[in-house]
Amino acid sequence: MVNLITEMVWDGSLSTDLSTQVSPSELQDVFQEASTSIFQINANVVTLEKSLQSLGTSRDTAELRQSLHSTQQQTNKVITSTSHLIKQLSDIISGSSRQERLRVTRLKTELSDSVQRYGDLQKKIAERSRALLPPVPKDKKKVS
Repeated sequence: MVNLITEMVWDGSLSTDLSTQVSPSELQDVFQEASTSIFQINANVVTLEKSLQSLGTSRDTAELRQSLHSTQQQTNKVITSTSHLIKQLSDIISGSSRQERLRVTRLKTELSDSVQRYGDLQKKIAERSRALLPPVPKDKKKVS
């Protein structure tokens, strides 16, 4: 479905007339996919918060750090694809009912909130990771 919409956007065949371009069930599928992606972002944030609590403790392992890194990469991809999907939805429903426009607005708000929470968490992870790095030895100044 998303590929169909993407192709229609890129080849210019997409118009705002939903009745001739995207069926109500296809549109519902796209809304559902966007909602599912936002849910996945939030689930990843919870996973990352738990991993953050383990950094610097006896549970801090190479596997934990790899998992943390992988989850961050996957979350970045989901955020990017969801942003594009919601943009496409906005374009599709621009001339549609108020209810559909409100649904897209709600998705945008939910995505924005999720991304904000994720960004705040990424900063905490980076700070904790830097704090756990061994100190860099200072170069002794040579006196000539």
